Amino acid sequence: MESGGEPMDTDDEDGGGGGGLRALWGGGPAPVQLRRLSEALRGLRWMPLAEASVSAMLQAHLRLSLRERCAGRFESCVMERQLDWIDASVLPWVSAALESGADQWRARDLLTAASAPLKQWRARLRFFFMQSLAGMRIAELFDILVDFPDSTPALDDLHACLHHTHQHADIVQGLGEALEKRLLKPGAETHQILEVYIGMIRALRRLDPSGLTLDAVSERVRAYLKLRPDTVKQIVTTLTDPDSSDLLEPVGGGAAAEVVQEAAADGDMAPDPDESRGDEAAMLKWEPEPVTADGASSGGAAARRAPDVLAILVQIYGSKATFVNEFRKMLSEKLLASASHDTEKEVRNLELLKKRFGDAALSACEVMLTDVAESRRISRSIQQHFGGVSGGGEGATLIDATVVSRLCWPSLPTDTFTLPAGVKKEMARFEKQFAHIKAPRKLVWKPSLGTVTLDVTFPDGSVGDVQCKPLQATILLRFGAQQRWALADLASELGIATDVVRKNLSIWLNRGFISEVRDAGGGAVFEAATSLGAGDESRHDAGEDEDGDAVASLAEEQRIAEMKVYEQYVIGMLTNLESLPVQRIHNMLKMFVPASGGDRGYDCSEQELQRFLMHMVEEAKLEHSAGQYRIAGRH
Repeated sequence: MESGGEPMDTDDEDGGGGGGLRALWGGGPAPVQLRRLSEALRGLRWMPLAEASVSAMLQAHLRLSLRERCAGRFESCVMERQLDWIDASVLPWVSAALESGADQWRARDLLTAASAPLKQWRARLRFFFMQSLAGMRIAELFDILVDFPDSTPALDDLHACLHHTHQHADIVQGLGEALEKRLLKPGAETHQILEVYIGMIRALRRLDPSGLTLDAVSERVRAYLKLRPDTVKQIVTTLTDPDSSDLLEPVGGGAAAEVVQEAAADGDMAPDPDESRGDEAAMLKWEPEPVTADGASSGGAAARRAPDVLAILVQIYGSKATFVNEFRKMLSEKLLASASHDTEKEVRNLELLKKRFGDAALSACEVMLTDVAESRRISRSIQQHFGGVSGGGEGATLIDATVVSRLCWPSLPTDTFTLPAGVKKEMARFEKQFAHIKAPRKLVWKPSLGTVTLDVTFPDGSVGDVQCKPLQATILLRFGAQQRWALADLASELGIATDVVRKNLSIWLNRGFISEVRDAGGGAVFEAATSLGAGDESRHDAGEDEDGDAVASLAEEQRIAEMKVYEQYVIGMLTNLESLPVQRIHNMLKMFVPASGGDRGYDCSEQELQRFLMHMVEEAKLEHSAGQYRIAGRH
């Protein structure tokens, strides 16, 4: 019996190994000794006592062999091959050890003429093997999800095992702990978490088509992503990334496209996608939710019925309006930052999004793209009218303007500053010709937006095609007219605050075009470089980082300004109900400010509302305590 505990050889011709066990039944003295031992045990009627030891030894041997052959190997299916090996190698050994008769240990005869006890042993061994394989794969499931789809064979093995062992609860617990330990950490980037989550959605849908396992595991991922302020932006970035745009493609192709539905409010019945699209055949196959489904979980039932990855991602926030608004903002930034007016990729993304979110939700984005195409035509027409000649004198260039429809674009910054005289003259000329072409429409300029391309000339050389913001270009042009400026004087000249001037000076300081010196009184003075020199182009990253922070801060300020329209609604609620949590305020705003006609209605996320409410707290309009908001001064 002891020789049966030897490790199995991994290179046997049957693909399953079994060196130690094979020696006991493959011929020679070992089978004779084994039969004599089994006969002696039966004669003493001790065989029932020995069966527990045989079972424990076989389980330990199978577990060890499984780890040696299959641990960390996800590229091929192993379950069927290993079960065949159990029938061919292990089962004859069991027959020789526990049953009488010289022919019982021949493998080829066992499956056709096996006794009832041997069939029970076969079922026990196969079940134990599948249970052990499932446990090992569950422990490795996080790595399997990361490697998906290359790890599909290992996932299929686990799926086959779960059909018999029903270890779904172990998956929820084990994978949940692995996610908490290895993924849901402050140091993990949001886009990395989303990549793993998208892979997890696809993999767990293959593992458990009912969606119950996915719903139970992803609950903590959804809750964590909902707390991150950049989740929506990262999801939209992922959707519009050419390498990831397959997320926009519906399951089953274009003909099977389903419009992403809004999540049902608390206590309401979620819309059925089959009923929404009028699929009567699918409606007749309807089955109720399994009793193990957690219908009270956030987005649980809706996420289980969601047809694809995009619909599940939308369920993180429960509202497609949040994603549409974020896409509108990102589209606005891309269109206004592009000097070429090339919108081919944006048009493609918009058409794919329209299939998934509906035409009405993205009508404003369609107007934005139309505005860019029309602006390109108008700019060319005006430039041709002037014959490509600037009217602003030396140093001025023709303006290529993007004319936007105010009602369809996100709120744009209204910052102003004193533009160079040549640029103002060119803008006035462009505006006059535009009024002639598009009467009675008129232009309202946004001087802080757009891109300027400069050629910067020094006595010992020049730098061409330097791209920057209009304010940064205006600052540099001031140094072209006067080489030395004090910070306060430059701010007064431009009509803006000194901290804004310093922030926009950083790009030229880091490029080496301008240097900072001290005057006799110790004040900061900036002067233009007298030569190109090294020009240290690599130092501009810090300035760009500061610009990125400034853009993020400006976007937050603009969003708060847009939400000012809801301030009176909030005050009215708290006047009548005294105190409310953010969730109640959010749901009541969705109820009282619905979308109608061309008005988008209340379309903010709960996180955006919370930031707005905290802004009202900072303004001493509200008080916040124990998760409740109330009007300041009322107790």
